[in-house]
Amino acid sequence: MLKIRIGWIIHAMKHELKIRAGDMSAQDLYQLSPSEVKQLLLDVLQPQQQGRSWLNRRQIDGSLNRTPLGFYDRVWQILERTPNGIMVAGTHLPQQPTLSDMTMYEMNFSLLVEDMLKNIVQPEYRQIIVELLMVLSIVLERNPELEFQDKVDLDKLVKEAFNDFQKDWSKLEGMEKQDEMTSFYNTPPLGKRGTSSYLTKAVMISLLEGDVKPSNDDPCSVS
Repeated sequence: MLKIRIGWIIHAMKHELKIRAGDMSAQDLYQLSPSEVKQLLLDVLQPQQQGRSWLNRRQIDGSLNRTPLGFYDRVWQILERTPNGIMVAGTHLPQQPTLSDMTMYEMNFSLLVEDMLKNIVQPEYRQIIVELLMVLSIVLERNPELEFQDKVDLDKLVKEAFNDFQKDWSKLEGMEKQDEMTSFYNTPPLGKRGTSSYLTKAVMISLLEGDVKPSNDDPCSVS
């Protein structure tokens, strides 16, 4: 979290109380003593991954906008390969004048990205978007000859990944497809059927369907 956003921290604290309550009614945050609130805040700000479901992890991390090391640099690198910018939750981050007015490492750019992410209401969905941006940057990094022609619609990519996840889930569990994404949020990122595999597949399908064009550095181009 680059800015101290009180609303996000309170949201994370409420999620923590729900996690601790399990199937019972969660404690009311506003009924806790000052010492209990202080301890809860310390617990929330110190990542506790053991014994937590992936849904719980994403709820807390998304509430606090925790991001992987180098995350904002990777978003910059994505923008370099997306002439029409990035779209998520109705917010457009344009390539220009962003790249010409800022630098990769300046705080203003990181804050701009965080402001884009704050428009996502669900913290677990916000964390999936963070994971998607990391996947997207890696795919583009490994395919330097490609760049996007149109805006990168992150919501669309997540929807396609979730639909593919639902198809597999239906085959394995014999269940009908549902619009509710809890099972997706509760799936670990790594592994054969991890969220990252579905996000990667969605990105690659977008590439193969012609939403990209060769960049100027295409080693296979003939003049």
